[in-house]
Amino acid sequence: MTVRHRCHRPYLWNFVKFLVILVNLPSTILSELIPDLGPYQYLGCYSVRTDLLKDSVYARSAQTCIELCENSNIRYAILSGEKCFCDNIAIESEKFDTKLCNVRCSDTKSQYCGGVDAHSYYSTNIEGPPDNLRISNTTENSILITWDPPNKEDKVSELIIKGTVVHSFTSYPFFPQPEFIVQSTEDRFEMTDLHPATKYNITVSAICGKYVCGSHNLTSTTEVGSPDPIPEEPKIMNRTDSEIVVNINPYKNNNGPVTSYLVIVQKLDSSLTQPFDEELLGSYERAQEDGTLYYIAGELEYQNTTQVFAVGDNQTYGGYWNAPINKDAHIHISLGVVSTLNGITKMRYAIASHEQHEPTKFQYADFEPGQESVLALTIICIVFAVFLALSIVIFFYLKHETARLERLPSDTHELTLQGPMVEVENDGFVGDGGRKGTFKEQLNALVENVDNTQRLPRNAIRMNIDDIIADGRFGEVITGKLYTSTEAHDCQVHIISDDMNQETQSQFLKDFENIIRLMPHEKFLHFYGITASVDWFYLIFENNQKTLKSRLIESRIPLANQSTTFCTLSEEFILQWIYEIAMAMEYLEVNKVAHKHLCSYSVYVTNMNKIKVSLFGPITYAEESKKVDISRWLAPEVLRFQHYSTKSDIWSFACLAWECCTLGATPYANITSQDLLPRIKNGLRPEQPPFVYSDLYQLFLNCWQLEPSDRPDFEDVAFNVRQVLTSPTHALSFRRDDRVALPYFLPLLEMHN
Repeated sequence: MTVRHRCHRPYLWNFVKFLVILVNLPSTILSELIPDLGPYQYLGCYSVRTDLLKDSVYARSAQTCIELCENSNIRYAILSGEKCFCDNIAIESEKFDTKLCNVRCSDTKSQYCGGVDAHSYYSTNIEGPPDNLRISNTTENSILITWDPPNKEDKVSELIIKGTVVHSFTSYPFFPQPEFIVQSTEDRFEMTDLHPATKYNITVSAICGKYVCGSHNLTSTTEVGSPDPIPEEPKIMNRTDSEIVVNINPYKNNNGPVTSYLVIVQKLDSSLTQPFDEELLGSYERAQEDGTLYYIAGELEYQNTTQVFAVGDNQTYGGYWNAPINKDAHIHISLGVVSTLNGITKMRYAIASHEQHEPTKFQYADFEPGQESVLALTIICIVFAVFLALSIVIFFYLKHETARLERLPSDTHELTLQGPMVEVENDGFVGDGGRKGTFKEQLNALVENVDNTQRLPRNAIRMNIDDIIADGRFGEVITGKLYTSTEAHDCQVHIISDDMNQETQSQFLKDFENIIRLMPHEKFLHFYGITASVDWFYLIFENNQKTLKSRLIESRIPLANQSTTFCTLSEEFILQWIYEIAMAMEYLEVNKVAHKHLCSYSVYVTNMNKIKVSLFGPITYAEESKKVDISRWLAPEVLRFQHYSTKSDIWSFACLAWECCTLGATPYANITSQDLLPRIKNGLRPEQPPFVYSDLYQLFLNCWQLEPSDRPDFEDVAFNVRQVLTSPTHALSFRRDDRVALPYFLPLLEMHN
């Protein structure tokens, strides 16, 4: 044992010395490569600036130069050999490779003091302007930034503000936020058009002359918004005497996180109508005390999977008692989505309906494995055989009737009126569809085709009779509230006049029929339904306060702001709106429906900056009960013959798209409406602004062909706009330059005075 220790001792000693060298080696190498800066930062190597050569002091180390500049309250220490310069500007475009600054400082070899035609830059502890950058207020769609105004010594000419999205809950696409330029005298700026519950990184840079002389950034999150979209109602899967089993599907909220679900029980009493009021919503015990017909049966934690919940199981969920259900009670189960972020909570509730009681739709999974394809093939064969047999019968019947009619002698002569003639009784009326009967009889026939969910009780509508927002051939339009079992909706109430002439009645029936047969579409104002009283008939539509016209005008940036752009919206945003309108009009084209009054006053913008097109009724007043003359958007065949079609809508769409690009300018601003038709026939078109490039303007010109058949259809237009969206700055540019001084054309000239 003694010999073994003696033999291994030299090897052990050598191993220890090797470890010491290995541990010390990295620090030696690093001391040669990285300057010892203490609390300061080595910024890198930059090209020589001739404007600094006259004002230098003597310094043999970077530390000495940094302290001299810091005492002078200057941001950067700049070294070239033993010469020290102080300045507040570091020009990033003139940065060199770090290896070019290879001259070591005289006193401290671990620090660099420039190189051949190169300066070494170090930062001091002095921060550049603006000072004390902070968030003063946030809302769902805005962030207010404030700061201390720069000192005169900083020589700041302007500030550039830009925000980028760090995190969001939405699935909607984000468009890049534009840069905003404000004067150096300002001490606040509000960023608008932001998305709820979204974290933004905000950068504020100070510009001194041509260069950035200070930049600060911070992050802020907008307030959580009301959950979007409206949650689906739970699906009833099973019911017993005391329980109702429902499925709750996963919910994707675009305006914030999903914190929990509220399962709500609504009792329907035919003798009592009680609109849903979330202020009265509470526990079962509170509902019993207050006499309300709805209560919270449980609060469930959010899960990203389908949840099964038994309403009435006599358990407690989230502090709410899930009381047993009376087997004879008419019950609807609704769902509330709770979204909480940074101490703020927003809720939204599903709209419960009778549809949740309907049985689950046919699914192949209900059958034994292997039987699905056989069953499907059998059904298809039976249907095909039935249609084939009917086709053969119809063919031989038509052939027989045609041969019989050809054999009959003709009782017509030349110049006699051919075609059907309709005899109308004294109290008769014939609509465009050729249906005979009085106006009320035909209206009642159309009402029969309205879905039961759209036949609204009169007491569910609260009308603001003093708030008349439009007046047209069919009657006045007022605002109101539609109360459902879960929430209240702002709505437009179209009061159908009882003194329309026969032509107007016929047009109303045609438009009303179009509304009924069109399926709901996300780009159109939602048709809630109809209601009636003893003397009046009403059509109820979704209401949005802001028209596209007013939204475009609001986006203009005044010249005094000295911004690099003249619009708060990006080019992508405007082109996306044009594309969405084209898609909405393509839907009408497929269904063979003409819009007839497409313009910026018949298109609305929601709080989420989504497009909603109004399809029915008159144009709403522009302001102070002033009507809008929409002749500036109409095609020449409409101005002359009142001939409306999807091709005339193409013309109006191009005028609207031109209006979007010019931020609400008036088409033919210098021409009166009375002079439009002859000038259009002679080639007059809305002129091409300098910021609308040729490819996009050529698309407008294609839509403004005099011959309707020469104009493209909406499918082609939507495709072309989609192509333009791939490179928006090659079609449209809102950069401010000498060519552009908005307002390009004055807006609102189309109002009747």
